[in-house]
Amino acid sequence: MTIRIGIVGPEDSVKQILAVTKEFPEVHFTPFIYENVYEVDELLLNNTTPIDQWFFSGVLNHNYALEKGFVNEENAVYPPLYGSSFFATLLEAQLSENKVFSRISIDSIANEELDKTLSFYNLSSLDYNNFAFTNYTYIHELPDFHEGLYKEGKAEIAITSTNYAYVRLKEKGVPVYRMKPSYLSIKLTLNLLIERANANRLKKTQIGIIGCNAKFDLDLDNVYYTYEMKQEELDVKKELLHLAKKVKGSFLEVGNGLYLIYTNRGEIGQEVQEFMFLVQERLKASQALSLSFSIGYGHTASSAEQHARLGLLEADASVALVIVDENKQITIPSKHETMLPLQYSMVSLGDEWEKELKDIGISISTVTQLISSSNYYHKKEFSSQDLSRWLNCSMRNARRILLQLERGDMIEQCGEIHAGGRGRPLRLYSFVNRNE
Repeated sequence: MTIRIGIVGPEDSVKQILAVTKEFPEVHFTPFIYENVYEVDELLLNNTTPIDQWFFSGVLNHNYALEKGFVNEENAVYPPLYGSSFFATLLEAQLSENKVFSRISIDSIANEELDKTLSFYNLSSLDYNNFAFTNYTYIHELPDFHEGLYKEGKAEIAITSTNYAYVRLKEKGVPVYRMKPSYLSIKLTLNLLIERANANRLKKTQIGIIGCNAKFDLDLDNVYYTYEMKQEELDVKKELLHLAKKVKGSFLEVGNGLYLIYTNRGEIGQEVQEFMFLVQERLKASQALSLSFSIGYGHTASSAEQHARLGLLEADASVALVIVDENKQITIPSKHETMLPLQYSMVSLGDEWEKELKDIGISISTVTQLISSSNYYHKKEFSSQDLSRWLNCSMRNARRILLQLERGDMIEQCGEIHAGGRGRPLRLYSFVNRNE
């Protein structure tokens, strides 16, 4: 299937980018041309063409679309402006005017980039004033910025990256030249987008398996209750068949309350995850039935199923969904959109730590979840109360884990919390820094 890339920008910038796209005949490029950056809303919202990646002509329209939520960091990029773009535009101006310019007003390029470039080529004597903006809200200030410097004699010419400032400065008679990304910058950016698109296509076709574990309350002494249990099983299957239909998957009943749905990664989106949360809450409210879900990804069906089963082992009553990817990275999505998902890895912590964990009888998963939770909540010091909440275990079990980690020299006591009144203070721990 052909990769499709959308090119967004003013007409002159889009034409320049399209000239470079001739080197990629296997890719389909769709232009989205505007005169004003605020037209990006209509262009992208009304687009019906499937687009794999978005190529924006500059930082201005890219950040605008990003802030509006039309694109994200994973599917959109712009070609950066380097010193070469500045020198090329300056040379164009000097050849056009048959004059060497030493006082210039410029925008868009970072001051650090300009200083390093001029210093590298021993051009520090060049006098410039720069408006290093990245936010589209400053676009209306650019013409006044350049015009003011020109009228004050602090700039002989203006160099701008925006079509907006270029047109208005032309109208006011200010000598202005348009700075654009270099040929190499555009080509490298296109290569990046194509690689991203191919990786995403491959990722979407990766095997994805949804696992569901239903905890039925078995009571074989009560024949009537077994009928109720059968009804519960039918209710669970009905919901899971609906889920299988949503992800275009194949439904399999393994037994003992375990169900698997085979599908592709590309079919399991945010909507599917929200449906799992809904099913869990619905069955818990109506029948007091506990369900846990997992999603396993892998390059083969076997590895994806293994990861789905690992996810179910990590799940408990307080966790509705656990995702395990092909690298054994665990993600626990939050039911609340405002909260970021918790992530930790099941991959090795190092031979030394693994040996010590084995000696003290603590699982790698427990430690990686503790490390991840500590980073997630920005807490370098933690107590048994924190551990109990993070790992969803009893205070007694949390104290046992901390005691064993302390004996293994993996954590150390770093303070106490005095709550006042009677009783022992709450001990605070932190991980031992082994690099010292």
